[in-house]
This record gives sequence, structure tokens and C-alpha cells, in this order.
Amino acid sequence: MTRSAEGGIKLRIFPASDSHDGIGWKLQILVFLVAAAMVISRRPDALLNPQFFAEDGAVWYLQAYSFGWAISLLHTHSGYFQTLPRLVAALALLVPLRFAPLLMNLIGLTVQVLPVNIMLSWRCRDWAPLPVRSWMAVAYIALPNSREVHVAITNAQWHLGLMACMVMLAAIPKTVSGRLLDGTLLLLSGLTGPFALLLIPVAIVFWWVRRQRWTLALTGILVLTSGMQISALVRTAAASRPKVGLGATPELLIRLLAGQVYLGAVLGQRNDPAHKPLWLLCAAAVLGTAVIVYTLRGAELELKLFVIFCLLALIAGLMSPKVSMTTPQWPVLLQAGALRYWFLPMTAFVWALIWCALVGGSTWVRAVSVAGLTAMLFGIAADWRYPAYPNLQFPAKAAAFEAAAPGTVVTIPIFPSGWVVRLVKKGPLCHSLPIGAIDQPAPNGSIRASAPKVSGWVAGYEPIRGVSIFVDGAYAGASTPKGRRPDVESVYPGFPQRDESWAVLLDPSKMEQGNRNIRARATDVGGCEADIAEVNTRVTQ
Repeated sequence: MTRSAEGGIKLRIFPASDSHDGIGWKLQILVFLVAAAMVISRRPDALLNPQFFAEDGAVWYLQAYSFGWAISLLHTHSGYFQTLPRLVAALALLVPLRFAPLLMNLIGLTVQVLPVNIMLSWRCRDWAPLPVRSWMAVAYIALPNSREVHVAITNAQWHLGLMACMVMLAAIPKTVSGRLLDGTLLLLSGLTGPFALLLIPVAIVFWWVRRQRWTLALTGILVLTSGMQISALVRTAAASRPKVGLGATPELLIRLLAGQVYLGAVLGQRNDPAHKPLWLLCAAAVLGTAVIVYTLRGAELELKLFVIFCLLALIAGLMSPKVSMTTPQWPVLLQAGALRYWFLPMTAFVWALIWCALVGGSTWVRAVSVAGLTAMLFGIAADWRYPAYPNLQFPAKAAAFEAAAPGTVVTIPIFPSGWVVRLVKKGPLCHSLPIGAIDQPAPNGSIRASAPKVSGWVAGYEPIRGVSIFVDGAYAGASTPKGRRPDVESVYPGFPQRDESWAVLLDPSKMEQGNRNIRARATDVGGCEADIAEVNTRVTQ
């Protein structure tokens, strides 16, 4: 332990080098393995009993398998291109289904751990001294209140965005291969979520101060990918984003900032901001914001800009969250700890605490920071082990799918509760399957027995021969699709067949009153068929 000239305390973990202030490649490998082991220890079933998580199976793998991986890359999700998880799902197609979650989790683990290696490399020497960056790396791995972004490839975009910011603010690579890696990382991040848009102002400021041509080249990648993401968002926002309001109030803002970000980073997920006294949260908001402001005043440019990037991510998350399709967003956010929206601002806050405690804090700021980091030890202990996913017998379900005949529908339950992967076994000559939906009747709605009309849309890589309707499993009618649907084309680009609208008028004599299940099956000219949608409805007089 030594005291710096500025009065801060420096704790040495790794030997610093005056020539590069980073660790060598052998130690980098060791650090990666240790960090990976720490991450896995927080939820060992991610490798010991891997299962799909949410969109991992229900969107990325399902669409890569059903549409073909190349076409799936053209589709947006939640308004944005999501290239990383779609590429990972494409790789998962190369292994048997039972191993797909394991492969996806291993890649998610790698993306989660790599920021540690970047932080400890010589390229981040201008952020802070190596011992300080070492503590930052440890805090990043142990960060409480971050279960949702743990390992799952669905939320790996947040770790990828973190890496993109670190690379943008890092020292320029010394080799051509290093620059190619930087450019590839920025391109991949820019095409995976909205983070490139948030990085543009950070990159411009960094270039303005440092005047490095390489920064301009990376900024060009950010501008290009941001343009693509904005275009996708404009085309698909109406169909993909929630139409309910935020429900924002000043009190909710204080509870979210102080409770979910500041206290969430320190006390962990068991912190309950909805029921804490408002005066306590106001005090936490003032002290936490003071630490952020002090860091923005005194830290190196790179750390300042990183904090700004994370604040922009928090603002964007609060302005346009997607946590509910039916109720105002902010009250739901208040109840939802460990969300992806808190990850980047919590990381910035904890790193600011470490910087203030070890490098640049005045006496009172250092005291506040040390107290926060000490309390964080209890949060780390409380949040270290995440609950294992329920054992949904994924290997058995995957084996049943592998053994199924072409055309068979296999529904695989996944975590969280209520999510499923509904796969239609493709024949050996089927490269993709039709997709579609039932628009009328609406799920859990009603249909009149005297005029039982069922309608929807369908699209495919091959021309669609017809759509058949089944009521409670019995054939009830068919239709040949005709008519374009611009709303479908904006969400599902890449399909050359655009006769999307279909409607079937069922035989009224076969529509008995009561609860009924209606299923639509589409068949293309190559004989490939898939159940494209089903709804439960009530037949009325």
C-alpha cells in the first residue's frame, strides 16, 4: 500500500510497468480463466445444466432455425438490429439442439469477461493506474444487482456496448490486426442494439481533445451503424415498442436513481427502493451524484467520458424502456431489480467510487466512497449466488425434437416461466419455413358462429401454396394468400415472397359455441410446412 502524490491511496495487486502499465499476455490468460470461473460460480447451472433463456431460444435460435441464419440477420427485434445474438444462434445450428444453450452460454460468458482483460491491458493505461483498474475489474465481475445480464447471450449486448466504449477510449492499437479487431468490435456493437448512437457524442469529444485520426475512423463506424439502427427503429417502432406511457414522476426518478442504481450497486438486488423512506433515498441520491460529479471533475478524460456514456445509457433506458406492454413503464422498473438498464450506470458508479477512494477524492469524498465500497461487500455476498434456472428437462425435450418426423411441432418450455420455443421439425430439403400470424380473432377474444372468419398474414422464402385452418385439431378450411402487408415487410425483411394477407371463412355448421383452439398451418410450393400461429378464442352466437 502506498500513498500517491495527490494524497490518494494506491493498492497494488499486479506489478505495474512504467513502459506500458498493463499485464502481459500470459497473465491475461490467467486473469480470463479466473474471471470466468468467478462468473460461473455465481450460477453454475449455466454450464452444468444449460438451458435457453428467453429470447435466446424463443427468438434467436427459433428464427435462425426456421428462417435460415442469413435471413434472420436482416430482422430487427425491439426496433433494432441484434446481430451478435443472431450470429451466435447461427453457430448454435452447427451443434445438436441439446448443446445449443451451452454454446450460446459459453460465448455469452466470453463477452462478459473480456472487459476485464481490456481494462487490465496497456491500452487502458490512461484511465487510472493499474492497481486501481485491477479493483475496477474485480468490482465489475462481482457487481451486485445484475442477474439479468449474467451470461445470457440475449443481454450480452450490454457487455458488448461496454467493450465498445472501452475500445473507443483506449490507446490506439500498435498493429494492423489490433485495429481490425477494434473496427470489428465497433461494427458488431453498432449493429447490436442502440449503443453506437450513445457513443457518437463521446467519440466526438474524445477526438476533439486528443485529435487522433484513428478516433475519427471509429466514429465513422458508429455513424454508419447508428444510421442503420435509426432507420430500423423508424420502420418498426410502431409495431415493436410499447404504446403505454412512462408514468414518470420526480419521486419515481429519485427512487430509480438512488434505489436501483446507487443503492442497488451497493446493497444488491434485495434492496427494495419502493418501500424505503423517501428522505433516505434523497440522501443516497445526493451522495451518489456527488461522487459522480467529483469523478467528472477530477478523473482522467477517458474515465470521465465512460461515466458520461453510462449516464446517457441510463437516460435512454428511462426514456424508452421496454419492460411492460400494458402498464406504465417506470412503476414496473421500480419493482424490477437486477435489470439490464441498471448495469452500465451501476458499473460507472462503482468505478467512480473506486477512483474517488484510491486516487482523486477529497477527504469527505474519500470517506463517502470507502463507506460505499465497504457496504458493497455485503451486497456482493448477498448477491453472489444467483438462483439456478428451474430444471425444465431441456436435454429430453431436445432429444424428442431430434427424433421427431418432419413437420412435427415440438414445444420446449424455457426460463422465465411462460416462455417456450416452438420448433417445427424441418425436412431435409427445407432450408426455411413459412412464418405468419393470426390477426383475427385476437388471442382470448371471440368469434361469431354465424360469420366465423379467420385472417392473418404469412411470408416465406419460397412461394406460399396455401394456409390451412384447424379448429380443435380438425381441418376447417383453407386459403391462398394474396395482398401485400407493408407492416409485415418492415418487421420481417428478406423474404422474397410477399403475398402475405390471407382470410378463411369457416363453415358455420362446424363452429360449436364455447372455447375453441384455432391453428393456422402454411405450406410452400416445396412442400415445407409449419404451424404459423394459434389462438384460443370463444365462439359466440
